[in-house]
Amino acid sequence: MRYLFVVCALLLTACASPTTTSVIGTKRAAIAPEQVTVYLQEPENYEAIAFITATSDASFSIGDEAKMEAVLRRLKEAAAAVGANGVLLRTTGERQDDSVHVGTGIGRSTGNLGFGISLGKSFGLTDKTAEGVAIYVPKPVTD
Repeated sequence: MRYLFVVCALLLTACASPTTTSVIGTKRAAIAPEQVTVYLQEPENYEAIAFITATSDASFSIGDEAKMEAVLRRLKEAAAAVGANGVLLRTTGERQDDSVHVGTGIGRSTGNLGFGISLGKSFGLTDKTAEGVAIYVPKPVTD
């Protein structure tokens, strides 16, 4: 039973979080991620709540566009968790992740003599990344 606990703890700590949040302002009540808008330029009036980062790591997304959609979804989720209704996107990029190794081999031995052949291929995986600021943009006052 003790070994099962140790294995579970190791597995949980080995999984890196696909988002990080560093609160720099006043958190608000959480909202739905669908209510969060991504801004490419600073809005006229806003309040910074947190610095946030996200990656497409462990999203199982295939293709650059799908990976970036996963990153944006994660940024919105992180912003919504601190009550921000906007994300001011600062940077996007790529990060080299773990590699996948695939291979096969055959071998034969007779007495003291052995012979083997193996073939393999390594595939590097690339994750999309983004950094932004979780912001609160007040609703415009209408007359």
